[in-house]
Amino acid sequence: MKHNILILFVALAAFSSCVTQKEYQELEEQKKYYETEALLADSLRNEYNKLAEESRQLEIELRNTRLDLEQYVVTNKSLQNSYMALLDRVEELKNDRNELDITASYEKYNLERQLSDQQLNLDDVRKRQEGLEYELYQKDNRLNAMEYDYSNVKGALQERNIRIQELEQMLNTKEANMTDVRSRLDGMLSRFSSSDLSVEERNGKLYLSLSSNLLFPSGSTRIDAEGKRALKELAGALKNNPDIDILVEGHTDSDGSALTNWNLSVDRAVAVTDLLVANGVNPERITAAGRGEYLPKAPNNTAFNKSLNRRTEIIISPKLDELYQYLEGQ
Repeated sequence: MKHNILILFVALAAFSSCVTQKEYQELEEQKKYYETEALLADSLRNEYNKLAEESRQLEIELRNTRLDLEQYVVTNKSLQNSYMALLDRVEELKNDRNELDITASYEKYNLERQLSDQQLNLDDVRKRQEGLEYELYQKDNRLNAMEYDYSNVKGALQERNIRIQELEQMLNTKEANMTDVRSRLDGMLSRFSSSDLSVEERNGKLYLSLSSNLLFPSGSTRIDAEGKRALKELAGALKNNPDIDILVEGHTDSDGSALTNWNLSVDRAVAVTDLLVANGVNPERITAAGRGEYLPKAPNNTAFNKSLNRRTEIIISPKLDELYQYLEGQ
């Protein structure tokens, strides 16, 4: 286009000597018009090239987005399959639990009947024994009867002493475990402020209280860096001791609706539980629970008291399964 305008300009220069002044001016105006059109055409061409490049980039992005979307679809389908498998497993566990409940109820009924029959037999035996003892007494054999009774009592006392020693040993072991855990928790206290972390012992259990400011941003269930550090250190104190039970309780203040607070406390308790498990604590020993606003440490009437109520409590108690089993077996 510029080349054509140059030719036109040369032509105008060549013929300027043989045209009138008016014609020359008209030719000059045409020249300016074509120059303007040429500049406009160049501008449009540049804009077109720019749009073409942007279109090519958009096509690349669209192709990459389509590939990502296909990958998301595959991942989502895999997650859905895993979720359905988990639902099936939960249903199986429910059925197993129901069967166990039915079996346990039937066995309990049978045991109660057997116990009742044995009690009747025992009463008969006792009556016969009393009759024999009376006959022996009548035959002046009281001394042998007393020696027999003494032997029985002595054996019972020996068995009782053995049981007492075994129970004391088990209780001492569990007390030593709790003492070790308390010692480790006391070591943590020096590395955190008392307003963020505190430990107290009540009724043989340890109550570890972690403030909401230490663990979570306001209204969030995401544990921040300082909270993760505290829970990681706590997991190190708990994971090597299998003889304890751990209850994680989430608590809130009374601001907002009770349902929202309840759900927040549950989600926070689950988040803390997940992090402890991720750092090596046996999940079979942990229970997560939400308490919402219903177990406050202080009345929700000041900002300070509300900050005390926004907390996560980790309750550590000795595992008593083995002790209960021992007692039930006697």
